[in-house]
Amino acid sequence: MKKKIMLIAGSLFVFASVEAFSFGIGLRGNFGWGIYGGGLLFSTNERTHFGANYYVGEDSFHLGVTGDFWLLQVPLTSVGSGELDFYAGPGLYVQIDKPKDDDFDFGLGLRIPVGLDLGFDIFDVFLEFAPQIGVSFLPSPGLSGNWFSAAIGFRFWIGE
Repeated sequence: MKKKIMLIAGSLFVFASVEAFSFGIGLRGNFGWGIYGGGLLFSTNERTHFGANYYVGEDSFHLGVTGDFWLLQVPLTSVGSGELDFYAGPGLYVQIDKPKDDDFDFGLGLRIPVGLDLGFDIFDVFLEFAPQIGVSFLPSPGLSGNWFSAAIGFRFWIGE
């Protein structure tokens, strides 16, 4: 009997919480220092965003993960039923690259995504530029050669 009560209470708590919690999923195209590719997005709220980026070419590949926090989010104007915002904030990245005819490169660093986000009720589209600085550990320690990245994408919001 106690188990049934706990199960019912837990289920009610979960269903009541769903309306208060939302997350976003989406896709993006990435552009960087000679690296182009696609990516998947996951956002836990309107300010915290994660990305998994990839590129697979004939003789090279890139795999990266980003995590950003939009510290600054300023509404600029309304566009139809949506709102255009400017955003900026700190972020982190980790990446593995295998350029053509070169050794593996593994690095991590800091980034500052700066962009425009056009948000509607259940989705948004964005354009982003992110200066970044990082360190490489392979093939030898030093500063990373990737100084910026850019992306364009969209995200659907679930639970809003």
